[in-house]
Amino acid sequence: MLLLVIPVVFSTRIAAGQGHRQADTAVVFYADRSVAEAMWTPLFEAFRGEVAEERPEYPLPEDFAPIRATGLSAGQDFADIIQVHLIGRCDVAEQAYRPLPRGPLGWVVRLSGEIQPFIFVDCERLAQYLGPATLGMNEDQRRMAMARAISRVAVHEWIHIDTQSGRHEKHSVRQAELTSGDLIRPVGAPGGR
Repeated sequence: MLLLVIPVVFSTRIAAGQGHRQADTAVVFYADRSVAEAMWTPLFEAFRGEVAEERPEYPLPEDFAPIRATGLSAGQDFADIIQVHLIGRCDVAEQAYRPLPRGPLGWVVRLSGEIQPFIFVDCERLAQYLGPATLGMNEDQRRMAMARAISRVAVHEWIHIDTQSGRHEKHSVRQAELTSGDLIRPVGAPGGR
């Protein structure tokens, strides 16, 4: 079987009648069909907040747009595209009873020495990791906690892509390992930076 990969090309254009320019960087989120519709708004809000929190220390692009892969349309063009692949359901409650599989919460791929613009977040593992920290939370709180955690893992990996380095720091989202508390704390809350 021959697998043919066709790159998707987008072009920067002002959409007729919209009067605004598209972002320079698209952060395109791909997800399993089992990811609930209700997850997308909190995820994108958390992602924007996380990028803003990291910007003073590490200048990620200011002109970016988180986009659902299903929301892409022909004629869009971006200077850079980062793909974020969410693996699993991306919720906490239903998965909390399963044993925690071994492995990372997120990762990137290095090919011929270059870190590629593909981020993978293991939502199933992340849900298991967060399970005990989310006990007593209602559904909306758990959803927001998961959105923050996914965002922190994705931003952590985006920094690896942007710096082309596997280096970690001893503070903030750039630590090699984050606690469940680190992953779910609200942006700007004590315990950060």
